[in-house]
Amino acid sequence: MSLAGRLETLDPSAILQTLAVSGASGRLTLTRLDRHAVLQLRKGRVVYAAGGSAGTTLAGRLMAQGLVKEGDLMAALERQHDGARFRRLGDVLVEMGLLAEGTLRAVVRLHMQELVAELLAWKEGFFRFEPLRAEADGAVDVDLGDFVLPEGLAPQELLMRAATALDQGQGHAGPKTEPAPDTIPPAAAAPPVAPVPPAPPVAAPAPPPPLPGTGSYTADFSGEAVLSLLRFASQILSRAVVFSIEGDVARGVGEFGVRHPGRFEAESVRETTLSLHQPSVIRLAVERERAYVGPLEPTPFNLLLIDRLGGGQPREVVVVPLVVEGTVHLVLYGDNAPTGRPIGPVDSLESEAARAARILERTIAARRRAGLESGP
Repeated sequence: MSLAGRLETLDPSAILQTLAVSGASGRLTLTRLDRHAVLQLRKGRVVYAAGGSAGTTLAGRLMAQGLVKEGDLMAALERQHDGARFRRLGDVLVEMGLLAEGTLRAVVRLHMQELVAELLAWKEGFFRFEPLRAEADGAVDVDLGDFVLPEGLAPQELLMRAATALDQGQGHAGPKTEPAPDTIPPAAAAPPVAPVPPAPPVAAPAPPPPLPGTGSYTADFSGEAVLSLLRFASQILSRAVVFSIEGDVARGVGEFGVRHPGRFEAESVRETTLSLHQPSVIRLAVERERAYVGPLEPTPFNLLLIDRLGGGQPREVVVVPLVVEGTVHLVLYGDNAPTGRPIGPVDSLESEAARAARILERTIAARRRAGLESGP
């Protein structure tokens, strides 16, 4: 699918969510008068990000963080440009034993997070998404290949981490903690990580205004509510999936914390469909229209759900339905596998789900009014 338009009508967060849910592969370009940014996606995951206000090269970033010395960088650049074939600078540094591969990936993840945090503050400008074929061999064809992460990151995870950094007043300098739970492994050849020099702060975006009585909304109008709910749940749970209830089927539309070796998490979640005719914890939430916290009964569909989440038998699970206009519209499933820690009270999670449901109700009402007003 091709997308193009103004950021005033579809903000970067909604664009990324739409591309993630559809599993799109292609290049997303966002442009303002004073700057632009490019993100490349493969099967719904961000594999490359560049641009924005920082414009930092990988070499400059590694040197600023004290990860690689200037002389070693020059040697790596010479090898990179020896005329044999193009190789990314990071790959050359790893090959020369000057940088651990895990450290390189952590630096690229943090770069992506900082750029997305900046994009969240872009309230005007233009965007264009051009579909591209996803290469089966994992190759990523970009203009400047330093900031490539072949396995990619789920946009939902990037958005949650970026928004959290903004809430903590860290701007695009990134979080003060490690950017991901599986980040920087030790490497004998790499010197200790030095503190990142402070970057100019990016103002956190203002709270979204109330939904207008009429207006134009994206086809995936529940995307913002899904992201908000997942972001809140990530403070309580190790992993979670939001299901959209479509007739007698529950279909995965968003996730965090899913670890499925050999597969893209977003792809695995999108392929997860549960029939509500069969016993499952999702069906339980739909029928009761209230939250459940407790053990997971080993029904076939519950076991299928755990398998799609990457396995690990949870001690207890939580499911929270979002009731919109008297009908369950979405269901949040979460657990704390593999840590096994208790989930504890979920009052705050239920309150957040209720808030998201009210937003959806207002959005549906606004769409309905807009449809009536645009009629003959």
